Amino acid sequence: MRIRILLSLLVILSISSLKAQIQYTIQLERPENVSDEDIKALFAEYTDIRQVQVGGNRLTLTVPNKDDYPILTIREILAQKQVAATDVQSQPGHWNGASKKSLESAQFIVYGKCGMCKDRIERATRSVKGVVMANWSEETQQLTLKYLPGKTDVAAIQQAIAAVGHDTDAVRAADDVYNTLHTCCKYDRPAALEK
Repeated sequence: MRIRILLSLLVILSISSLKAQIQYTIQLERPENVSDEDIKALFAEYTDIRQVQVGGNRLTLTVPNKDDYPILTIREILAQKQVAATDVQSQPGHWNGASKKSLESAQFIVYGKCGMCKDRIERATRSVKGVVMANWSEETQQLTLKYLPGKTDVAAIQQAIAAVGHDTDAVRAADDVYNTLHTCCKYDRPAALEK
């Protein structure tokens, strides 16, 4: 009887560790000097991305879900080597076991005014190694992001944003950097962060 119960528990645990994922199949355009190994190396730090295979101009990989790794994020990773995704297909994929690192999510205020601000804030955020996704809303002033803990943290991300002239709810940009912003980007600076 105990053996039957133990076997039942093992089966239940095995089934629960099987996670449904998304598999992308991507047609690539790449410079001649970018090898298959160069493309695979782009995904090495993203331990949530698995089963990365490159052959010719085709890339397949499995991600936890489309929310954590939308195709836009995959395209941004590929763009580091000037590789373009020309055609993308997705289907359910599977792998056993949990990932070693999972993504963390964060939201905080970043001050800005316009589309140029949005581009600058998101580029600064994505420039931080370990950031997977960044989206800033002009209306709410909220930056929503996903990142790999152990690679970065919110404080480092806020410092990178301040370095391009945008105050966050915790870090004030240097005055000389703020003053270099285009006139349409000059937002009202929060008094709470005054030096």
